[in-house]
Amino acid sequence: MKKIVGISLVIIVLVGACTVTLLLNKKKIDAKSKQDGNLKTIPVFVTELKKNHMSGDFSANGTFSAIHELMLASEGQGKVVNLLIKTGDFVKQGQVLARLDDEVLRSQFSLAQAAFEKAKADLLKYEGLLKDDAISNQQVEDARLFAKKSEADVVSLKKQLDNAAIKAPIQGTIVKRMIETGSLVMPGAPVAEIVDISRLKFVANLTESEAVLIRVGQKATISSSIYPGINYQGVVVSVGVKADEARRFPVEIELVNESRHPLKAGMFGTAGFGSGMERECLTIPRRSIIGSIKDPKVYVVEGNRSILRSIRIGSADDKQVEVLDGLKEGEIIVTAGQINLDNNSIVTIVNNK
Repeated sequence: MKKIVGISLVIIVLVGACTVTLLLNKKKIDAKSKQDGNLKTIPVFVTELKKNHMSGDFSANGTFSAIHELMLASEGQGKVVNLLIKTGDFVKQGQVLARLDDEVLRSQFSLAQAAFEKAKADLLKYEGLLKDDAISNQQVEDARLFAKKSEADVVSLKKQLDNAAIKAPIQGTIVKRMIETGSLVMPGAPVAEIVDISRLKFVANLTESEAVLIRVGQKATISSSIYPGINYQGVVVSVGVKADEARRFPVEIELVNESRHPLKAGMFGTAGFGSGMERECLTIPRRSIIGSIKDPKVYVVEGNRSILRSIRIGSADDKQVEVLDGLKEGEIIVTAGQINLDNNSIVTIVNNK
C-alpha cells in the first residue's frame, strides 16, 4: 500500500513540474508575440517600374486535339444485321461500318424501278398519240407527272438503300461504338465516335500583345514533354478575334502527327513563336507577382505604405513579365518581402533590387 502511495506522489510531482514548465513557456511565447507585434515597419526590397526590351520570340502552352472528331449518326433505320467494326479499329473514308436489314427496301426499289420504266414508256406512247391528235394534252401532262413521281420514288428508295450501309464519312480510329448486332437503329441514332489524329490541332491562348504579332500561315515550333528534344513544325491556321474571360486569344496551329513520335489528342505541349524583332514594353520581375497568373497582383509602395494592386500581364520570360495594365512607368513595386505584407502596411525600403 505504501509503495502505491509513493508512486502516486511521484506522478503528481512530475505532472506539476510539466505544468509549471508549460506555463513559463507560454509566458515567453506571449512576450515574444507582443514584441513582434510592436514592429512598426516591414523591410522590403523594391524596384522602379520602367520600360525594357523583350525578345520578339515567345512561347505559349496549349493542348493537342484531333484534326477531325465526329460522332457518326445513322441516316437509315432498321436492325443491324452485319457489324464490321470494333473499338480501336482504324477505318478509311467511305468504309462500310455496319449494314442494316434492307430486304423490304430492295423489294420496294425493284417495284419502283419497274413502275418508272413503264411510266417512261407510257409517256413516249402518249406523246406520239398527241402528235396524231388521238389524245388530249391533259392526258399527256398526267402521264408526264406520273413519270416524274415514279422517278422520285426510285431516287428516294435508292437513298434509303444507300443509308442501309452505314459508312465512315472520315478516316480515323473508332474510339467508341454505340451499336451491336441486332440493335434497332433509327435516323439520328449515334453509331460510333471517330477521331482522326493523322493531323493534329494545337490550340494556344496568347495575350493581346502576342496575338497581334501572329498571322495566318506563320510557322511555329511545337514541343511536348513526352518526347524531350523532339520538335514538330506547324502552321498557324486561325487567330482568335475575341478574347476569353482571361483576356487571352486562341491561336490554332495544324501539324502532322509523326509516326515515329506519335501524339494523342488531349496531350499538353508548348508552341514557340518568333518574330525576329525586339520590342519595348513595361516589365516587372517575375518574383514581384503574387497570386495566380489569371489574377496577378503586386504591392506598390506609395509614400511609406504598401498598396495591393491588381494588374494585367502579357508576355513573360524566365526573369521578367510584361505589364499591360494596372501599373505606370516610374512606380515603385515590391520585389521581395511581400510575404510579410498586407494592404496598407507600413514599409521600410532597405535596398533597391
